[in-house]
Amino acid sequence: MTDSSSPDPARGEPNAWRALLRSKAAVLGLIAGVAYGLVARLVVQTNEFFPTFTAMTVGFLFIVPTVLGALTIVAVRQPSIRYQVFAPWVPTLIVVGVSALIGWEGAICIIMALPVLLLFASIGGLIGTLKVLRSWRSQAAIVALPFVLSPLEGRINAPTRWVETVTAIDIAAPVATVWPLVTSVDSITPGEQHPALFTSMGFPRPISATIAGSGIGAIRSARFERGLVFTETVTQWEPLRRLSFTIDPNTESIPPTTLDPHVTIGGPFFDVLTGTYELQPRDGGRSTHLVLRSEHRVSTRFNLYAVWWADRIMGSIQRTILRVHQERAERAS
Repeated sequence: MTDSSSPDPARGEPNAWRALLRSKAAVLGLIAGVAYGLVARLVVQTNEFFPTFTAMTVGFLFIVPTVLGALTIVAVRQPSIRYQVFAPWVPTLIVVGVSALIGWEGAICIIMALPVLLLFASIGGLIGTLKVLRSWRSQAAIVALPFVLSPLEGRINAPTRWVETVTAIDIAAPVATVWPLVTSVDSITPGEQHPALFTSMGFPRPISATIAGSGIGAIRSARFERGLVFTETVTQWEPLRRLSFTIDPNTESIPPTTLDPHVTIGGPFFDVLTGTYELQPRDGGRSTHLVLRSEHRVSTRFNLYAVWWADRIMGSIQRTILRVHQERAERAS
């Protein structure tokens, strides 16, 4: 007979959860997950033995957390579904926290990568209960998997996606008032800064976008905090209607502490190419519908996810700039 008061791990009762956490197998699994994650991140950081194994690869972002999750679970006997899904989050968060403390990763990359890391760690936790992983040979094979596949992945060129982000705002002021405020943006004061997604992630705030001259060929200098400067060359100049410009991020002059290397503008993975303002009169000319478009490049082997983030970050930046134009124009009007 079985003791009805004994915890049944398969049912996932609270007592069973605590018993699993106290068990030697569970502790060893958590340690194995942390150790594997830190070793993988160290290999990425040194970039000597596996030069094709970098932070912006499928092997690191998707396969490593899957293996980490499997190692966390594989030695635990009859874990509940809840344990399989959430226990791998513990070593994943520890690895991310250590990487942040050491300075291997900045806030921007951590925020963008963490949903993927946690999801695939949970997938690995579910895989960790498979019988095929009970043997040490199978475990050794999955541990080596991302490092073995990295040279093959390195032979595949990252596809490029050209993305347009479009934002708009209605301004209670005529286009004659809005146009000069759009062409040249004086220093943005702290009172004009509002909470936004991109600043909460650690991106620099915009400071100004001043123009030298007018018409096609005029140069705008768009400045952000922490030494980030864009040189914008006007390609379309239609007074009161349209202003377009190309964008040069001056990548070489960006201080290394301004942006994470993986998201540096003008780098191998991301670039901002053009910007366009469109002014559309509304309400018989009493108000303006202001549209801001930007074209940017995303080049990763996981563009579906990277493009989603790029569009939202660019949209957040553009909405902040549009709100500055709105507040200034409505005060002037």
